[in-house]
Amino acid sequence: MRYFTLILISFFSSFGFSQFQFNFTDSLPVMKNGQELSLPWAGGLNYSQVSDIDVDFDGDMDLLVFDRSNDQIRLFENAQENGIRFYKFNPQGYLLFPSDIRYRVHCIDYNGDGKNDLFTYGIGGVKVYKNTGNSSTGLTWELAKNLLYSDNWGAQLNLYVSSADIPAIIDVDNDSDIDILTYHISGEYLQYHKNLSQELYGHSDSLVYQLKNECWGGFREDVNSNTVFLNDQTSPCQAGNVPNAELKPMNQEKAHSGSTVLALDYDGSGVKDLILGDVAYPSLNLLLNGGTSVNSNSLMVSADPNFPANSTPISMQLFPAAYWVDVDFDGNKDLLVAPNAKNVSENETSLLKYKNSSTNTNPNFIYETKSFLQQDMIEHGTGSIPVLVDIDNDGLEDLFVANFFAYKPSLSKESRIAYYKNTGTINNPIFNFIDSDFLNLSQSNIGLRMVPTFGDLDNDGKKDMIIGLENGSVSYYKNTSAGSFLTFAQPVQNVTDNLGQIINIGQYAAPQLFDLNSDGKLDLIIGKKTGEIVYYENSGTTIDPIFELKNPILGGVDVSTTVSPDGFATPHFFSYLDTNYLLVGSLSGASYFYKGIDDHLATDSTFELVSPDFLGQMKNVGAYSACAIGDIDNDNKLDLFIGQDLGGLFHLEHDSSSSIGLEEANYNEPKVQIYPNPTNGKFVVELLNLEPNFQIEIYSTLGSKLSEFTLNTISNVIDISSLPNGIYIVYVPTIGKSIKINKQ
Repeated sequence: MRYFTLILISFFSSFGFSQFQFNFTDSLPVMKNGQELSLPWAGGLNYSQVSDIDVDFDGDMDLLVFDRSNDQIRLFENAQENGIRFYKFNPQGYLLFPSDIRYRVHCIDYNGDGKNDLFTYGIGGVKVYKNTGNSSTGLTWELAKNLLYSDNWGAQLNLYVSSADIPAIIDVDNDSDIDILTYHISGEYLQYHKNLSQELYGHSDSLVYQLKNECWGGFREDVNSNTVFLNDQTSPCQAGNVPNAELKPMNQEKAHSGSTVLALDYDGSGVKDLILGDVAYPSLNLLLNGGTSVNSNSLMVSADPNFPANSTPISMQLFPAAYWVDVDFDGNKDLLVAPNAKNVSENETSLLKYKNSSTNTNPNFIYETKSFLQQDMIEHGTGSIPVLVDIDNDGLEDLFVANFFAYKPSLSKESRIAYYKNTGTINNPIFNFIDSDFLNLSQSNIGLRMVPTFGDLDNDGKKDMIIGLENGSVSYYKNTSAGSFLTFAQPVQNVTDNLGQIINIGQYAAPQLFDLNSDGKLDLIIGKKTGEIVYYENSGTTIDPIFELKNPILGGVDVSTTVSPDGFATPHFFSYLDTNYLLVGSLSGASYFYKGIDDHLATDSTFELVSPDFLGQMKNVGAYSACAIGDIDNDNKLDLFIGQDLGGLFHLEHDSSSSIGLEEANYNEPKVQIYPNPTNGKFVVELLNLEPNFQIEIYSTLGSKLSEFTLNTISNVIDISSLPNGIYIVYVPTIGKSIKINKQ
């Protein structure tokens, strides 16, 4: 059994509510087509960018997958057992990277120290973090450049890269420093920004750029299509040669359309060729460089819009981007391709792998899979919603996974519900994938984000189903199963209340059947798109339910935010030790935890919000959080299943020593406040309800104690300027509290 916990997990204490502290675990097996999935609880992928980096300084390259859906990081560590290498999901991996990464990530060693650094989005361009870590302190970062600048005709301008683009960040001229190829704002011409570090300083550790070429490769890309015009004669591509930037600035009025660039020496000629993606097209275009020397302005001489022609050509809706990384541990870099357009492209099978069957100097890419890594996960598109229920009355809880939508060819979307039957035992559950489209509901033409809930509504011993719909209504499906074969009657649409009025909460109903008032009858609770929860009490019987509106804003719950008027409330009431609690998933990715349900229900008052961000340390839930809680393996420890925007699930299990979960709000308890965070090296530690004269300790993310300080006053200035930039843990032994701080 393997457990993954957050960094320095032993430093965290739980103050009350320790029954709701959780750790990640991958010990619950999931089977698909007779094979056990190796990464079932890794959370899914949608629109990935792939880089390699040695995060643990053990000499092998781990895999960093950045998903631009909501800027999530997935880290897959290079592991080995019995001589076999494989990727192991590290759920805490995102904590090892800067928290302000947006839009894109590329790891490459720019300063020649053997450690891959990090290039990401800066406003209108490129931000760079230098890898300052080592095997003792762990992975740490220093902000090298908040924004890259380039000498444009004597003026220092930001090195422009659109937030939608993927530039080529590579040593173009083979002089050992890292250059950048990026499309001009017009989207027609590829600019070459040369790194002058070697020329100016004789080494590679500087990021000094000059626009050397406005039309690198001598081609122009049509702004209205992905057509490439070779040996283009328009300005700045003039008369058979490739001009230098010093000639004049080019017209910047045309709107940029969106492009991705991978530069590599595909044919072994010594100069860089290109693999280009376009925002409106499904294919990649291979451009071969006709030059033989990096010191000359050589032209692209051929274009293949059906790359790779020797294998299955890439066809992906839409906006494909290519990445060159060794992902099968043979030393040869493979080709990975993923969509770079959010919400309009594939999201279940969105990471193509083409194996390099040759060498890095003369690669040969052969199609292998359209769902690299994803094929080993629970993966159902965008916005997964887990539901636990013993649907076949065999004493074992099964798993259903709904979604917001899955990609449907071509350029369409559909909502589905997947079914995983529990084929294990009461103590050793095994989820076995049965169907990706339960009851063929995707063909029902009932919209996106179908949310199911189950309960025996007619007291016949079988779990019926209610589905919340995009239009705000709910439909009822009577369970007519005989034995283990599941069947349901035709749905009763537009379920009505006690007054005969159609139950409709506006848009995107997220229902739950739960005996909220403990009268032995299942009530109907519905989450709304706008963030509130509506409560319909069952005023009928266990055989003939009648739903009566009791509260349109149950418990005063509202999970909308100032950032978005939408909340997409997804309620999950559960009972533990005869007490009811509420977890509410939301569009923001936060999960809201409430107690005092029973007392406040009787008085029709506001529920007590214990935490507005349950799992607050688990920031990799980027959006559309949804929770399900139960004791799946009968060990008297709660299991927590979390759905989110990348379409997969996280699985956590109760552990009272974990940092993930709840700490009951208590405004009189001892606390420590730290600010500013991030810090440039000096920060204030302020004591709340604490007496001074005790110590705090500073730890690396790998658990090494780096320094300690004595707090002599209520407000104390701490100086860690001597430490490299990166993430550190401030530990307060007196109260057993740890706080993560980011030194930049």
